[in-house]
Amino acid sequence: MKKEILILCKTNLQRDPRVLKQIEALHQDYNLTCLGTVKSMHTEVQNDLDLFELDGRGGPFNRIVHIAKLITKRHESLYWTVNNSYVYNYLKENSYDLIICNETESLPIAHRLAEKKDLPIYCDLHEFYLDDQLKGIFSKAQLLYERWIFTNHLSHVKHFTTVSPQIIKLYKERYNITCTLLDNACKFYDLSPKSTSNKNIRIISHGAAIPARKLEIMIEAVSALDSRYTLDLYLMNNNPTYKKNLAQLVKNKKQVSLLDPIPFNEIQQTINQYDIGLYLLFPTHLNNSCALPNKLFEFIQGRVAIVIGPTPAMAQLVEKYKLGTVSKNFTSTALKSAIEKLSSSDIDQCKQNTNIAALEINSEKNLFEIKKIVSSLI
Repeated sequence: MKKEILILCKTNLQRDPRVLKQIEALHQDYNLTCLGTVKSMHTEVQNDLDLFELDGRGGPFNRIVHIAKLITKRHESLYWTVNNSYVYNYLKENSYDLIICNETESLPIAHRLAEKKDLPIYCDLHEFYLDDQLKGIFSKAQLLYERWIFTNHLSHVKHFTTVSPQIIKLYKERYNITCTLLDNACKFYDLSPKSTSNKNIRIISHGAAIPARKLEIMIEAVSALDSRYTLDLYLMNNNPTYKKNLAQLVKNKKQVSLLDPIPFNEIQQTINQYDIGLYLLFPTHLNNSCALPNKLFEFIQGRVAIVIGPTPAMAQLVEKYKLGTVSKNFTSTALKSAIEKLSSSDIDQCKQNTNIAALEINSEKNLFEIKKIVSSLI
């Protein structure tokens, strides 16, 4: 009889690559219950649930109450919203052999279930969100809350994983926690690099439409290039106002197009039709400085040259495998220079380098590691 595993993550499971990797690694050997804000729709998941609300605070009055609790450090009451309590009460009636908790947001629920049923927890921390350099009127109060979640619910956690060596170091230095490295490499795609035309150099960028990404800088950079260059932005509707502003910005820019998001299972094949993958991740806080995001690995499997800003962890990978160029800073001028520095033959060489890197940098080793971790805990 197969053991039962509960996977928790307060995200859209259809677009959460790390949860999808867990499902892929474990579905053959275990019965899986997955719970997020949107169901995974994975055919091999026995219980596919969408009980988490993206924002459980409700209307304006509840938001005021939320802020008051945050400022007065009523963390227990702050966390156990109607939605989180409902999720716990629903899950406590079921039997599991292991809980996989993704990020820290669902950790108190996992902890309470583990205490009740004496279960082990495997916590995939994903990234590092306990940053004391964040800015904002409530940032210090929010940080104290995040630390309360993290430091008070670890007693049943038997294994931690995270995305980069730099973040592993942060958790060890600040919390004396040892993490296993599970990077964001996606699965291997058997694709071939497309030859680059010197008359039409196609650039792609995709992901969240949020102001912190400062996507207008990429738009300005490509618009300043000659007419051979075009940029297609495939953006999710995370912030409708910001996306509307971007649409207005590109309205009269013939070289830039704003497009609907790429279906998750078509990302690499879509990227493969382009020449350059473009991405800026501003190191506004520690996590961004240390991050190795999904997009970087999707560019590799899509077999395109990569142009990025000087985000340390990302730059190190791009330079190690000679996958593209790193701009000197995060201005549109520096980004423009980095793009036009690559001739069509340079781009083709970078594509060949990503073709080689794709054989090494893929999720196979991560799937094996997940299986090993889970097997040791059950």
